[in-house]
Amino acid sequence: MIGVVGLSHKSAPVNIREKFAFNKEEYTDLSKIILKNLHFDELVIISTCNRTEFYFSAQEKYYTGAFGSVFNYLKTKVQEDSIESYFYQFKTIDAVNHLFRVISGLESMIIGEYQIVAQVKDAINHAEDIGSAGKILKRLFYKALETGKQVRTRTGLSNGAFSVSYAAVEKCSSIFEQLTDKKILLIGAGETGELAIKNLYKKACRNIVVSNRTISKAEKLAKRYEGTVLDFRKLKEGINNADIIVSSVSSKEPIIDLGMFSLFSTSKQTVLIDLGVPRNIDQKLNEFDFITLYNVDDLQEVVNQNMEKKKIYINEAESIIDEKQNEFSNWLSTKKLSPVIQTMISEVNEINHTELEVFRKFHSKGEYETIEKYGKHITEKIVNSLIKNLKAISDNGRKAECVKIINDLFSFSNE
Repeated sequence: MIGVVGLSHKSAPVNIREKFAFNKEEYTDLSKIILKNLHFDELVIISTCNRTEFYFSAQEKYYTGAFGSVFNYLKTKVQEDSIESYFYQFKTIDAVNHLFRVISGLESMIIGEYQIVAQVKDAINHAEDIGSAGKILKRLFYKALETGKQVRTRTGLSNGAFSVSYAAVEKCSSIFEQLTDKKILLIGAGETGELAIKNLYKKACRNIVVSNRTISKAEKLAKRYEGTVLDFRKLKEGINNADIIVSSVSSKEPIIDLGMFSLFSTSKQTVLIDLGVPRNIDQKLNEFDFITLYNVDDLQEVVNQNMEKKKIYINEAESIIDEKQNEFSNWLSTKKLSPVIQTMISEVNEINHTELEVFRKFHSKGEYETIEKYGKHITEKIVNSLIKNLKAISDNGRKAECVKIINDLFSFSNE
């Protein structure tokens, strides 16, 4: 059984999502703790600015306990009791469908955005590195990546540079008649920051300052888009000089608060866009007239405009997802047949071996070798015929009662 427990921008506001935003070290530790529980066989955690999801495989009999255990771990991790209402949970085929929709961009805040692909790749690669993903989840995630690629190749869902960073720049464009004369401070040189400066550059913005904890990353990004670099230790100075501040760093605590604005004249208006989850900017700054503060959930207007443009592609994308979902479902169902197929092969081979040993006693070496080759040929034909019929009768393993009867039949013959 495959399951997923998660929350996203659709089910929880940013002040809740940020409590469940985990970095790699945190979800490595969490994965190890969860997998000690006998309810779970495999686990992959996706944690982005807009979603945190736990994908797991478990035996069917542990279904209820597995979902309950995830919630218990999350409550312990964030010291929260009433969290269930913010989370969704899906089982088996619904879980598969959800992941395929996620990687295709259908569940993103910005429909069709591409950033989620890299985030899903990072999640499965990290799970493989720490040994929390096994055969089932590896197959699931690689099929998901294949699905996302086909959706983007065969539909226009990803046409245009749509991302949360894109939405942030569009929000700035709606506030200011001219962006080109604004002093812009970009805090964070990760993927989100890079997408932000790329979109600002397309708007002909050239007065961009980049600041990042690792200065070499800031230098590399600034050089690519004709920007300048600010030492992260001088962030206060940069904040006081900027008209627009876009922040997207990984931080458990706000990096910008009222103390950073101590040199400010209240007549100077500043727009702050906080793309971090957890949030990078103290929300109390919203109380001041000279500051306009937006977070990722405040970009809904841009999101809605994008949704209208993408509607014509959604049905086509969902058809591709259904096709890929069925392929994975067939593989998952067939996997249930593996034990009985192995038993069948073992039984037929054992009969062949036993009869050959009897034949060997009464015939020459040449005769034995001839009949051995022929026996192998007949054995393979019988096994292939049995497997073909087994898949047909059991609907590729979906009819559990048929699988059980056949398994019992061959188990009985082995006794």
